Amino acid sequence: MSRSDHAAANEAAQAGPDQKAAVPDASPLGVEAIATDDLPWDDYHKAQVPHGWAHPFGRDRIARALREARATVGSLSLGRPDLPPRPGPQVVFDLFWLGDARAGYFGPIKPGRSRLLMRWTAVPAEHRMQIARQLEHAVLEQGCRWAAASLSRGNAWSASEHRFLVSHVGGRLQLSET
Repeated sequence: MSRSDHAAANEAAQAGPDQKAAVPDASPLGVEAIATDDLPWDDYHKAQVPHGWAHPFGRDRIARALREARATVGSLSLGRPDLPPRPGPQVVFDLFWLGDARAGYFGPIKPGRSRLLMRWTAVPAEHRMQIARQLEHAVLEQGCRWAAASLSRGNAWSASEHRFLVSHVGGRLQLSET
């Protein structure tokens, strides 16, 4: 654990029963898992990304966008890129509605937990700012509105899987919904 991780753990230990602090949990795979309270997700995971790769946004910017849309997700994941990079569109982020998947298929489903996953993939650092600018021009907001609406779409929609997918290809973002 780093010095700041120890400080966060200390803060959590000193917090009263009505206060809970986020405490990082370092894993041997370089993935940080944080217990989250008062954030628009139930679980948060952030993988260490290789040199030369970065996420377009950090969790604070994503949290702000979700709150503005009044959306919550079951899980927020900032993941590693697929290496070596595959030809074709590169996934930037997606929202995935699990539908009526069997409990445990994507991990344990907690009571009251959203069946909505938000996953971000690291992009080449030299494209990060360009991608972030394009996301700021409505795509991030549109995705967060999709997330908010997914929680109230009714039984027929929520029974099946759905995806809001944003990819980067040829310097432009592509959006698809299924």
